[in-house]
Amino acid sequence: MKLPFAARVFWALLCLLVPTESTLASPAHPSVLIVHSYSAENTWTQQINAGIKAGLAGLSLQRETVYMDAKRHPDEASLQIVAASILETIRRLDPDVVIAVDDAAQDHLVVPYLRGLPRPQVIVCGVNAPFSKYGYPARNVSGVRGRWHYRDGFALLKKIAPHAGTVAFLVEDSETGGYAVADLLDDKRQNGAYALHITVVEKVRTFQHWQRLIRSLQKRVGSLALPLYHSLRDEKTGAVVPPEQVMAWTNSVNKLPTVGFVDYAQNHGLLCGVLASGEEQGHLAGDMALAVLSTGKPAGTFPVQRNRRGVVMVNLKAARKLGISIPYEIIEAAGIVVQ
Repeated sequence: MKLPFAARVFWALLCLLVPTESTLASPAHPSVLIVHSYSAENTWTQQINAGIKAGLAGLSLQRETVYMDAKRHPDEASLQIVAASILETIRRLDPDVVIAVDDAAQDHLVVPYLRGLPRPQVIVCGVNAPFSKYGYPARNVSGVRGRWHYRDGFALLKKIAPHAGTVAFLVEDSETGGYAVADLLDDKRQNGAYALHITVVEKVRTFQHWQRLIRSLQKRVGSLALPLYHSLRDEKTGAVVPPEQVMAWTNSVNKLPTVGFVDYAQNHGLLCGVLASGEEQGHLAGDMALAVLSTGKPAGTFPVQRNRRGVVMVNLKAARKLGISIPYEIIEAAGIVVQ
């Protein structure tokens, strides 16, 4: 199977643009290619990488990592080009296992090019969409379906800030953001009301819209749930605003208690959260890849897994700023305490 000339030219150009990391081993050793949907600098990506490394520990192998950078370059043309370059890398390296992380890698690489083939075997993780959307599990595909700990997070915020009876749920207007909203509402339908009453659910496309919402919500709700804000665009330039900049501005004007659900929240000034661990998802994926390599069985014969461990995070600095006193027993039990 050979790509058309234009695609091969694109691949040659993208070799200069898409960063890779590799761990060299003997060609006789098994090989794993890790495909990330986002950039190497993304905190979630780094946590996933740490988990995969731990899951694969003890096995001598060849490991290479590539990054699609889908948050900063989410347009269809860019994703198709980078997927073509990664497909060429797969054909060149012929890895035994591909670990495909997050939804962009499923949409643009695994489903159109790899699903159903006898080789490579594919383990996925960080996937927010229902596996049925992608036709998983397939003969050569299984992995880890991600979930965010909404119910536990809202309950934690209610304990810390009992006056916060209502919450606005703001999320980036992306495919992942859509899955987040769907999971939120589905959990509520199946398991009943949350500890906080959700009065606003909004998908946000631009940074300026985010700013207007944060300001307007200060007197409309008792708290804010801010799970994902990594692809907000500037209305003037069209450029993606870095999440650190989004949250620095948010924290400068916000007076409401905040809750997050992903491990980067600890670095972005949110008050609290029960955080999904990228390291846990990566470790589960690494364990599954190790099982495939050790047994020689197709990936599709291994059952789909879900992350289970939520890490309680509290931010004492944010609490002081908001005039909130976090009960000592919550601080003592927290896995992450930001001073």
